[in-house]
Amino acid sequence: MKARQALIVEPFKVEIRDANLPDPAANQILVACDASTISAGTELAVYTGSHQWLKDPKMPDWKFPFRPGYSAAGRVVAVGADIQGWKPGDRVSYPGNHASHELLTIGHERGRLWKMPANLAPEKAALACISRYGLGGVLRVGLTLGRSVAVLGQGIIGQFALRCALAAGCNPVVGIDSVAMRRLAATAAGADHVIDPSSGNAKEQLQAFLSARGAEIVIDATGVPDAVPVAMSLACDAGQVVVVGSPRGIAKDVNFYDDLHRRYIEVLGAHGNMLFEPSHIRLAGAWDINKAQKWLLAALASGRLSTEKLVTHNIKPEGIGQAYEGLMKEKDRYLGVVVNWT
Repeated sequence: MKARQALIVEPFKVEIRDANLPDPAANQILVACDASTISAGTELAVYTGSHQWLKDPKMPDWKFPFRPGYSAAGRVVAVGADIQGWKPGDRVSYPGNHASHELLTIGHERGRLWKMPANLAPEKAALACISRYGLGGVLRVGLTLGRSVAVLGQGIIGQFALRCALAAGCNPVVGIDSVAMRRLAATAAGADHVIDPSSGNAKEQLQAFLSARGAEIVIDATGVPDAVPVAMSLACDAGQVVVVGSPRGIAKDVNFYDDLHRRYIEVLGAHGNMLFEPSHIRLAGAWDINKAQKWLLAALASGRLSTEKLVTHNIKPEGIGQAYEGLMKEKDRYLGVVVNWT
């Protein structure tokens, strides 16, 4: 099977290469991709050469040339002899790279796939795996109904954190970002309020809107280490701060006594993979990764999880490098980017 694959061959250089895939082994499924979604945080960290795992000798898969992407949708083409429950033609969501075809090894971390609802388009289903990283911010805190939420950072992960908070019954839900286009997208999704931190003190703006010391739940989706103390300052006393954006680096000037301990604040990690591992399921109630992905696909299909103004660009594979540049340099134009493979 001939396939086309996106590769980050070195920092700031993307190529689309042809590859020959073998027939599926007994425990493999061959999938043809209709659409995949760019994960700006992870993929830009690799594209710029700044991702910490690129220099970690214990992470051999994270080296150049690197195959980016982990959120895709398509169709089953062929199944191995030992595969049960899947057949050619099944429409699926899966944690796929940016590639026209992919072999999924069942039992491997990347060897998961979920059937798409009949009324869900591939362009929306391609968002499902990446949306799990925003969902983790809501599941991590326990009770959500009626609790106030502020989401710091309104890139694609922050957008999904905000939209999942709305779907989970949080109220009011506030989006915080200095980029006007992102604030408009949050408003279109149903945010009760948005804040531009560049126009004034975000803490004061949030307190004025809530008429309270801060939000009961603050979700940090910036990926910036120094934003975590800011997120702590936005929470009410005894509030919860959840980190869903991967903060690559070391935060400075954190006063753990005055800003955390004395205020009885919880600071919680919620990486979208670890949250659903068997040893961590207790932290997310009865959820596991399969329940999460099935809920996300159903919520995307029903409209409960809004995608309004989320996807700003639908591109061909050859445009991935340009999209990376746009996501870095034109934040007022680029938000969600879907790659079309058909």
